[in-house]
Amino acid sequence: MSRLQVLCATMHQTDFSKIAEMNIHSDVIFANQADRTELAEHSFGHYTAKMVTTSTRGVGINRNLLLSYADAEICLMADDDVCYNDDYAETVLAAFDRHPNADIILFNLTSGSSERRIYQNHKRRWLTKWTPNPFGGPRIAFRLSAVRKCNLWFTAMFGGGAPFPSGEDSLFLQDALKRGLKIFCETDVIGSVDVSKSTWFTGFDKKMYLGKGAYYAAVHPRSQALWRLYFALRSHKAATVSFADRLRYMRQGAKLFANYKIGMTLHEEIDHCQ
Repeated sequence: MSRLQVLCATMHQTDFSKIAEMNIHSDVIFANQADRTELAEHSFGHYTAKMVTTSTRGVGINRNLLLSYADAEICLMADDDVCYNDDYAETVLAAFDRHPNADIILFNLTSGSSERRIYQNHKRRWLTKWTPNPFGGPRIAFRLSAVRKCNLWFTAMFGGGAPFPSGEDSLFLQDALKRGLKIFCETDVIGSVDVSKSTWFTGFDKKMYLGKGAYYAAVHPRSQALWRLYFALRSHKAATVSFADRLRYMRQGAKLFANYKIGMTLHEEIDHCQ
């Protein structure tokens, strides 16, 4: 069993060129969304790569596929627009060695974009259910045994290719806390991410606020109104809609979540939310 394995969700790959593009220097598994089904393996240096190609759609479903195939002590979630620092593997493993009680450790990534800055954690701390949770999937590393013992998976309702556009990573972390896992926030930077290729982010617009309303309804059903108010205020500088519309769209998003039916997509519902 290897100590570290990158678990990367990707699309329409025909080879293992992502290894070089992402500067991967560890074992890696790719969950490749395409129009075929196959399992391929590839050796590079001292490491092994696997590519599980299926016709499934949705980042949550494909991350769950990665969890099913994972077999390392420590796993690092990834998207295919990440480029790792040369020493990312050593950085991740050293953090887990420093914090033997941590089941999950969150790391920093940079974006290189002034328009879409990624939140940077500047203080080492433990994550709680009351702590703001702006951590995307590629920042999450975990002990596989801990995740499997508490039966922790990604939701299929949020994220790229799902009914609601984002939030699957935050829900994963919230579910981890509810199951008693300990999450530590590190200050180390392990790489950069290309935010120009986002498949879901179109700005702080109607779609964003509908999705946030659904997310708060899922994570904070009792206090969702307060969280909607908090996000409406916090995002005022970037918002392309009025304060009143921000609140209205989030209320509508919560209603869409409450009335969710199989096959519903947010794209189909947006025009009906006036």
